Amino acid sequence: MGLNLHTSDPRYLVKFHEHHRQNPLTAKAFNDEELLAPDEQRFYSVYGPSLTAGQRTITVKQDVVDPEGNKFTLSNSQTFKVVAPRFNLSPSDVHSFCPLSGGTVSLKMLPHIVFKDPHLPWERQMGSSTPPKDGSERTRVPWLALWVFRPDELVSPGTGIFAGKALSSTRATRLKVSEVMQAGTSDICTPYKNNEASPDDEDSQADFICVNKQLFQALCQSYNSDGSSTGEIDLTSYGYLAHVRKVGSEALKAAAASVTNDCFSVVITNRTGSSQNQDSGSLGAVAHLVSLEGIGPSFKPSSDAEPVVICSLFSWTFNYTLQDDQVEFENALRTIGTPTSGLEWLRPSQDRYARLLNAQEVDKQRVGQRIRDGYSLTRYRTISGEETLALQRGVLIPTLPSPNTALNKPIHLFSTQLQILDTEIGLVDNSYAAAWNLGKANALADERFLSALVRLRTTIYKRALLAAKAEVMGSQDEAPAVLERLISATDSLLKLSDAKKDNKLKWFSDVPAETDESLSIWGKEMRGNFAVAVTAEINKLAQAFSSAELYDEQNDPSSSDWAAVIAWVCDALFLANIPWYHLFMEPSNLPPNSVRFFYVDPTWLNAYLDGALSIGNHVEGDQDSVRAAIKLQLQKFFRMKNAKSGYQPQVPISGLLLRSPLVADFEDLGIQAPRRPDDSRVTILRRVKLAPDILLVLFDRTLTNDEFPQGIEICQPPHEQCFLAYTGKIENGKIEMAYRNITTKPASSDNVPMTPIDTRVSKPAEMILNSQYGIILVENLAKDVYDFLIHRTNTTFSETAPSSALLALHLSYMLVKLRLTLPDPDPAHVVGDFEITMLEVQDLQGLGSQYRKREKDSRDNIQMLLYNATPRLSDDTQESIYPSPRPPHWSMISRTALDDRDKLDSDTGTQTPASSLPSGSQYVLQVYALGYKAFNDPSGAQTRVPHDAKGPLNLVFGIQRRQKDAGTPYTLRKMAIHIPSGTSGSVNSFLLGYEGPGAYMANNIRYIPGISCPPAANNEASEVIVNLTPRSKANITTSPKSCLTTFNRDMTFVLRQVSLTNLPPTLNTDFAIKMNEYYADSPMPITSTAQVKLVDTKDL
Repeated sequence: MGLNLHTSDPRYLVKFHEHHRQNPLTAKAFNDEELLAPDEQRFYSVYGPSLTAGQRTITVKQDVVDPEGNKFTLSNSQTFKVVAPRFNLSPSDVHSFCPLSGGTVSLKMLPHIVFKDPHLPWERQMGSSTPPKDGSERTRVPWLALWVFRPDELVSPGTGIFAGKALSSTRATRLKVSEVMQAGTSDICTPYKNNEASPDDEDSQADFICVNKQLFQALCQSYNSDGSSTGEIDLTSYGYLAHVRKVGSEALKAAAASVTNDCFSVVITNRTGSSQNQDSGSLGAVAHLVSLEGIGPSFKPSSDAEPVVICSLFSWTFNYTLQDDQVEFENALRTIGTPTSGLEWLRPSQDRYARLLNAQEVDKQRVGQRIRDGYSLTRYRTISGEETLALQRGVLIPTLPSPNTALNKPIHLFSTQLQILDTEIGLVDNSYAAAWNLGKANALADERFLSALVRLRTTIYKRALLAAKAEVMGSQDEAPAVLERLISATDSLLKLSDAKKDNKLKWFSDVPAETDESLSIWGKEMRGNFAVAVTAEINKLAQAFSSAELYDEQNDPSSSDWAAVIAWVCDALFLANIPWYHLFMEPSNLPPNSVRFFYVDPTWLNAYLDGALSIGNHVEGDQDSVRAAIKLQLQKFFRMKNAKSGYQPQVPISGLLLRSPLVADFEDLGIQAPRRPDDSRVTILRRVKLAPDILLVLFDRTLTNDEFPQGIEICQPPHEQCFLAYTGKIENGKIEMAYRNITTKPASSDNVPMTPIDTRVSKPAEMILNSQYGIILVENLAKDVYDFLIHRTNTTFSETAPSSALLALHLSYMLVKLRLTLPDPDPAHVVGDFEITMLEVQDLQGLGSQYRKREKDSRDNIQMLLYNATPRLSDDTQESIYPSPRPPHWSMISRTALDDRDKLDSDTGTQTPASSLPSGSQYVLQVYALGYKAFNDPSGAQTRVPHDAKGPLNLVFGIQRRQKDAGTPYTLRKMAIHIPSGTSGSVNSFLLGYEGPGAYMANNIRYIPGISCPPAANNEASEVIVNLTPRSKANITTSPKSCLTTFNRDMTFVLRQVSLTNLPPTLNTDFAIKMNEYYADSPMPITSTAQVKLVDTKDL
């Protein structure tokens, strides 16, 4: 076919459709006859192979005439063996079987089995003892038959080779083939002869069943036209029970099946579930696919008590039901639902959030809205270790997503930057943070993508850096200046050999840090040139090979790494390798026997891709210009129209989830969603099983009737169609025969194939059914159907003899469909095409300054700090008492907080030593409630907190360094915040004690908050004290740099779940909160206060 595809490929349907759309000759040549519609199929009575199994000899003869005119014949022979299954059948050869193992069917349903190989039933030649009576090949006897038994009909003798052998769940015994053949000469009755097995067959093991003689004869004998038995072994009837179906490729594409196998062979049983010998309380059944080899007129069991041992190649168990008027597929569709114009969305049932939406409280209404939008409550552990609740939903959402706009904003270094705080209910939305983490984890787990991405990044970075340096050098330095720099560099290198250095300080130089950053990647001019060069390089790598066009997956790439990245990103947009619990959080949102519709959240997918593409940023820190360029190039890829197809790459934006036993029972369950006639794109982008009974289907269209003009149909796969023994009634020994319009002429308005015919004929039941064993006399039935059709008035049937294809059409149960109609489009909600965006989501903390673009890399500052903080050794020092420093790559360490980007005080790179004690307070404190509007006092003397909140508050204690003292470093040993507390109604009580979960630092994790509630001393008010102590374990007297005030400008923390006092309006509502600052080893604190006023929410 010219295209190597597998159904496991997430984009299999899209790739296959586009390949055959651009190569119509290939698609047409694949079907040897006219193309079949999705609901059409072609029946063949026999589809035998060119050579059947066994040993064959090929002889070649050539007549030769020499120059003298003499004639003679040359010949040569070659013997070879055609191999085919005999005693064992690979499970991979079986495509499907009905009913499913453990399933339930009506008593008049005929079980069947479908094979992937259309030649399989005829691969072994049956003996000449059973030729077709009319010489026609249309009823060639297969070597396979499907027999159905009650469990009590298969009993092991327990003697001989069966002694000590256990029965399987299908009542079969596992035996060695050679043992069965040897015992067949004397001990048991079996049709398999010892001299006909190959050495490989004799050494193999197989399953065997024991069938009593009476049932065996009923299954294998022939019957007269009146239903009486002839008493002779004759397998002619089994030639009517095997046929081949050719299915249209569109139907298989709708089922995501491999279209290379559009022909399936089918073997039907000839026994129903009802018989006179059946116990009315026993509805269990066993189906066995048996080998008919060796069974013929010459094979006769010698004793009535002796069972016949038959080889079983495949078997399963199922059950019958007494509801004869129903079929399993139709029943399952009924339980899913009836055709409707409304859609059931992927969200919890309405009774779970309706009560919340109708509540009077605003917070309850907000929670109800969140649940209605598909959110779930999950456990969440903060960075400081506290466990709390959070909101989260997956990529499949029940609401229309917001339009995507490409925002050229800073990219994200951490998933926490994608957390969103719902201020109305105080919970964090972790959806996009989880997507970012999952994208990064999946990218790290994919070795091929990881290698390609890192190589691509390295190539872009190196080439862009060289190009930027060349641009700067070309614009700044003439030849004399370059030569002068080279001479200076040579002199500096020569002086290194004379320098006396301690080996342990070899990484540090006495030369001050380099201040000329003209060629540094962080230089001002270099930065601009580097960004331009990165864009130019990714544009080159994204082109097609030997062409100026962009690579579009249908041409050859100029960079195999870029092709690998494109393929991974496209697969990710088709939800490849995304666990189901990241698709939708709550399994209860998809109840059994239901269809739920959804939209794909594009922001979630963008967060997922941003996390995946964040890997490999080893140089630029938070200025990841390479990642930004890759995402912009991906934008071009998804916006570009393919030159051959004429449309943009198809990306899923909606879909449905089907949970039903049909998904498990029917391997190729059909989902059809036709487009408008003028749209030639593939209708279904992907379908995949998330579980045995859950099917995911993706579309690239909005869920409206404009995009789905014919709705969405769930239909039975044509090659897995069921069979009914009869559709009429059996009463008083008569069977009511119902026929269909089986025609051999083209369909028309007057000649609709397979429509029921009103005429019904009553005939003796014994002509069609052996009531003792429930065996259908298929030869008589096929002749009866043939005679009716051929003798009809104005018949459109012109076959010359009955056949297996005719009988299969007569027994087939009509295909059942469920159509879902979609609603009209809503002009207020329009879903756009997917776009790669640079996400900008509000940061969770929301405290202090917002995220700032990094103007200069802080690693230079860290390098200078390390250099100046390291003790120097004099020239006469023989041994160092200091540990060896880390190598230069230590300068790659990034700071914990984004706001800690202070520059050193002097241009020489030296830092002001920490002063002993400050003269006054270094910090200012302001208190406000999280989620409420902050009161901005221009003087900063007072803040306000609402006292009429409906529940506990999260109080933010904003502690900032005073600007006038920002340049002077002091060693902060501890900070204590004293909050007045007491009982309800106390005039001086700001808090009603504290029993909450604790406090956490908002930005600065160098300090740890601790809470104490000491008992009140005599004549003193109670207090809640929050102590901020350094995380560092070092002694404060050694002045650890993490405790310097220059590195701790923000000491803000959040005290959670605080209950405020409730005072009458006439009483004083102003409170003073005391803050004690302890510096160095001084026991005396420096004290300051903050005024807080309790007010109504409306006064904020």
